[in-house]
Amino acid sequence: MASKKKQKDGIHFVNARPASEIEKLKAQRLVRAHVGRWISDQTKDRSEAAVRRPIRNAISSLSANDPGVGPSSYALVSRSGNRNVSFSFAQPPSPFPPSHHSDSSDSSSGEDTLSVISTEKHGVVRWRKRSSVAREISGVFDPFGTYPSPAHFDPEVVDLSERYITTVIWPGLAPRPNTIKAAGESWFPLSMADPALFSAFMFGSLCHLRVQWQNNWVPGTVFGPKQQQLLQQCEMESIKLINQAVRDPTRAASDAVILSVICMAHHQAEEKLVYRHQKTAFNPPFPRLQWIDVYGCLPPNMIHIQGLIQLVKMRGGLRNITTTGLAATICFSAILTCSSLCVNPGFEFWPLDENRLDMGIYEVLDFTPSDTEHGFARLQAIGATYEMAEAFQAVQKYIGIIKASPTSTLDVSLLADRRNIVQHTLISLKPASELQPFFSHPTHASTYEACRLAGLVFGVGVIFPIPAQNTPLHTLARSIQSILLEPTSSALWSSPSARFALIWILTLAGIAAHNAPERAWFVSALADITRRTGLSSWGSLKSVLGSMLWYDTACDQAAEDVWLEGQRTDQQHQRTYAIK
Repeated sequence: MASKKKQKDGIHFVNARPASEIEKLKAQRLVRAHVGRWISDQTKDRSEAAVRRPIRNAISSLSANDPGVGPSSYALVSRSGNRNVSFSFAQPPSPFPPSHHSDSSDSSSGEDTLSVISTEKHGVVRWRKRSSVAREISGVFDPFGTYPSPAHFDPEVVDLSERYITTVIWPGLAPRPNTIKAAGESWFPLSMADPALFSAFMFGSLCHLRVQWQNNWVPGTVFGPKQQQLLQQCEMESIKLINQAVRDPTRAASDAVILSVICMAHHQAEEKLVYRHQKTAFNPPFPRLQWIDVYGCLPPNMIHIQGLIQLVKMRGGLRNITTTGLAATICFSAILTCSSLCVNPGFEFWPLDENRLDMGIYEVLDFTPSDTEHGFARLQAIGATYEMAEAFQAVQKYIGIIKASPTSTLDVSLLADRRNIVQHTLISLKPASELQPFFSHPTHASTYEACRLAGLVFGVGVIFPIPAQNTPLHTLARSIQSILLEPTSSALWSSPSARFALIWILTLAGIAAHNAPERAWFVSALADITRRTGLSSWGSLKSVLGSMLWYDTACDQAAEDVWLEGQRTDQQHQRTYAIK
């Protein structure tokens, strides 16, 4: 009876000194299975602070007066003098609940296990220490060597990376409703059975932590030479193991390999590259949602992106990707990459919550075709397609949702799905060059293309805010200028029906051209068109901008700067002419 009770409580016995290789492998399988179940349980409850693995140096940065907060997440009980070792995993607190402002979590680790709360400004509000029974007794989280990582990898850093990715990264990357199985519940056990994926996860975890460390979003002691060395080792090990896997027909397009390639596609190991977050001129909402501020700092590795596309094609598309949260993560990867490159995505939209799987943009955002008909369908008169009208209406609806409840993120997965489907729809709009038969007048093609590019500016500046170092804003500004200088765009400058659209295009392009040579041209052009239109104040200009795609909080300051710059330029010209 006692034995049954212990088994029910999750307590098992293994031989710490196996007499044979078979006994050793059996013990490892038992421990790995227990670890997988424990990590899965760890991701279920999202109402408490997460636990992170200790590392030695961070403790020096913490106040000695910080209160302890409860039992350790892991306990190892050793019976001296007995070859049998009893080990148990206490039920630990769950991953960090997403901040209402940031929708993801900053984190790091110290000598004791630490919890941290973050804000939208990336500031660490509070650190709290935990005592660690495991640290005192076993020294490492994985005393039986259950992790499928090379023996020469530093076990403390391996453990740090695993705790960081399971309790910090995954809940933010793939947020799910509390009633639905978390992605990590499937991803971690999958990695325990696949060394390539395990190594790739470590690579991604350490790279993510390094970006946070470089941006001072976590204490400066959590990443150092030891972590950087393992980061580089993980990259080489992952590439070697993935290459072996893709040569095996039974594994080449497996979910584990696909997850591994995603990790390689969106992380960098090169130490000399500095990935400090750089802001654009926009002030976007939810800049940390799904860690876009971290992944947006890292340029996508196009070799691995191409490999990912081929693997998904080999599987027959996203609908054949069965692992929880994986298809949605591939979709997020595509949106991030295609937004950076301003190209159409190769995959359909896939939601984080499968209950929204067959919903279109109207259902996800809760608006109707009638809203489009009475809204942005008016742009069809100057060359817009109905698809563009739908996309712009969806953007306006999304902004309206945020305005109505700017800090409410009770269902982070719904917020992310709404943002992602809006951005996916924007970047899916075809360039005018692919729609030439549609346009009844040559000037309509130019107007459509200028509006499409301005919509992309709004997308990567406000909806899906990519940090400045990888943003395509300058590229978009140059493209818009090129379109507006074409002879076929003459009607856009002279047509009263296109006047508001032109003012909006020039303003967004002027913001996009911040610190770029094209800025002066947009400033001058906007000043000229507003003068001829009779818009003599910032307030009158703002009323025009509000009739198009606009979000005051994100855009007003940057737009007013463009406006004031134009007014100063006009005044200087007038003084020059007066002197002459």
